[in-house]
Amino acid sequence: MSAPARRRGRRGAWIVALLVLAIVGSAIGWRATRGAAPTTTLVEGIQQGAFVREVTGTGAIEAVRERSLAFAAGGTVATVAVAVGDTVGAGQELARLDTSGIERDANAVRTSLSSARADRDRLSAQQAVDRLDTQSSVADAENQRVRAARTVDDAERDFDVASRLFAAGAAARDEVRAAEAALDVAQRGLAQADLALQTARTRLANLDQLASAQRASAAAQVAQLEANLANLEARLADTTIAAPFAGVVTAVTVQSGDLVGTQPVVTVADTSLLRVSARFDENRASELVIGQSAVVVPDADTSRRLEASVSRISPVTVRDGGAGQVTAELAFESAQALGQAFARPGSTVTVRVQVRRIEDALRVPLEAITEVDGQAFVYRVERGDGDTGVARRVSVTVLERNPTVAAVDADLAPGDLIAVVNLDALEDGATVSFPRVPLGAP
Repeated sequence: MSAPARRRGRRGAWIVALLVLAIVGSAIGWRATRGAAPTTTLVEGIQQGAFVREVTGTGAIEAVRERSLAFAAGGTVATVAVAVGDTVGAGQELARLDTSGIERDANAVRTSLSSARADRDRLSAQQAVDRLDTQSSVADAENQRVRAARTVDDAERDFDVASRLFAAGAAARDEVRAAEAALDVAQRGLAQADLALQTARTRLANLDQLASAQRASAAAQVAQLEANLANLEARLADTTIAAPFAGVVTAVTVQSGDLVGTQPVVTVADTSLLRVSARFDENRASELVIGQSAVVVPDADTSRRLEASVSRISPVTVRDGGAGQVTAELAFESAQALGQAFARPGSTVTVRVQVRRIEDALRVPLEAITEVDGQAFVYRVERGDGDTGVARRVSVTVLERNPTVAAVDADLAPGDLIAVVNLDALEDGATVSFPRVPLGAP
């Protein structure tokens, strides 16, 4: 190739290079003129209203009054008059044991008791007759003693007269001896009368003592038989289980013919007054306070809401699979609403207890909040043309938060739009693009 030709080739290469540099420079200048591409995000409107933070637990509805009923003694079940779900009235018979053996024993004791009472009455009547006879004998002995004493008095007087007459020479010795003999006879008669009276009185005392012992024995026999009969009648009463109050049968564990002991066989619940027993994680249970409002949601129908309040908090923590659980009881606010919700003992529920409430709070989605070195802020998006706007960093003070939103204090107003995604790519003053949100959207 000649020298002129080589010079023409080099000149063409330089021209192409200059054209490329010119195009690149123009592109760079064009992009600098247009600015950086907007950052894409999504926005939500700030809401103002009541902020609520809740502690959630799970449990079941139960009756405030529930009784598991058992027979007082074992036996064979004769009848079971109810089934689970039956409505019963107070005092209604629920189940009964076979009573044939107890009734046989009770009839035998009744017969023995009737005989013992008759024997007691006959004994009392005979003792009354015997005592009258003995008292009559005592009276006769007392009269005989009086007569004997009077005879002695007369004999002593006759002997004294005879002795004075004899001393005066007016009576013979034989008359004195006769008077003395008569006195001796009278004194012996008095001694015999005293002995007879003592014997009669001793007999009366012995008779009273024996009669008292006989009466006590007869009374003891009657009392023992009465106690035996009362025990058997009580056992007969114990063979029946009756409802202690009006309610619904929630459990029946036996059937006719079963041999049972004293374990519960029927459970009755008063469904007119129900409560909830729920368990809460021990880490959150410390926030529970008696009187706090709660919402109970039946698992069978999650569209229902039942108002309740905390009425009792267990003082102990129960370990369940390694996790600590605290049990709390909740009372329903309205029995009428409860009935409309078809709540029943045993129904499982989810409980949400309101532990914090702030009225008229600015509510911000948690995903909109960025926290750096203890400082929290959000990006408020000021509307521009079309679907674009400018992100402005606004510091916020988080007053309280729940799993989805936070209540904040900030220079924000209801309806302000805040960015909720792609926050790491934003900075104060950045241009953003977002789907158009109608004005006034929450």
